[in-house]
Amino acid sequence: MEIRLGTRRSDLARWQASHVADLIHGIEPAAEVRLVFTSSVGDRDRRSSFQQFGGLGAFTKESEDALTRKEVDLVVHSLKDLPTRLQPGLVLAAVPKRADPRDAICGVTLDQLRPGLRVGTGSIRRKAQLLALCGGLDVRPIRGNVYPRLCKAKNREGIDATLLAAAGLSRLGLLLEASQILDSNVFPYAVGQGALAVEAREEDTALMALLQKIEDRKSRTEVDAERALMRSLDAGCSLPLGVSVRWVAGTLTLRGQVTHPDGHTKIADECVGTADQADAIGTRLGDKLLQRGAEEILKAVPRIMEEQRPI
Repeated sequence: MEIRLGTRRSDLARWQASHVADLIHGIEPAAEVRLVFTSSVGDRDRRSSFQQFGGLGAFTKESEDALTRKEVDLVVHSLKDLPTRLQPGLVLAAVPKRADPRDAICGVTLDQLRPGLRVGTGSIRRKAQLLALCGGLDVRPIRGNVYPRLCKAKNREGIDATLLAAAGLSRLGLLLEASQILDSNVFPYAVGQGALAVEAREEDTALMALLQKIEDRKSRTEVDAERALMRSLDAGCSLPLGVSVRWVAGTLTLRGQVTHPDGHTKIADECVGTADQADAIGTRLGDKLLQRGAEEILKAVPRIMEEQRPI
């Protein structure tokens, strides 16, 4: 059985694809998994901000197109890059066990933040949450792969610090470069962060059955709830939405936080449910946040976000 696995060429994307290939081999040793490399608008355009070329989907659309054209059999993404609405005929076939979803700050710790400190991030969420913690920060737009961003912070090339996903650092053997792993109660993470998305064609029933065997149900429940919240807010990269989850005796608590991009206002709430209520948990939480004013922040974001040219 040959399986063509589509992936981007970055070091992190290759690690993620190889990890999924290893999981498949673990349950089906006879499977021959071949990596097929794709590129994305997010890879080709290093100057525009995520918002300028559409935010979510910037790293996934081309590989989804290849999947639709049957040039590959499945694709692997960082789940936080995957839009909540997939192309027709495509499904989120599996979510393997999630890694640490938290953010990491590199270059300084949170208690070293001060007005004027240059922090690089291309994420509206991270910028908003940083400004909520320390007004007067010089938050600068930055894009690129993990290692170049670390180097910019380490060498003080335009920035003094940067924020990255702890999972990405760990997967590349760079976790020691983090100055601090951020408490998700203080600094909630992105929807789906730390998780991998295995996307396939719904019609490929044999492959779908195989991929179900590499899924981690607890991780899937978490990201399904988080993505339902994001859908209910109609939120992508245009809304600074942070989340965190906790489990107690089989019960999931999902907490969501919407932060105004200037950091002056944040709205947070949580919703609780059982593992089979993931979509309902996220939808109910979205309704609660909207009732508390998240819609006003959503409306304000396009008006106040300046055009950004990443460094």
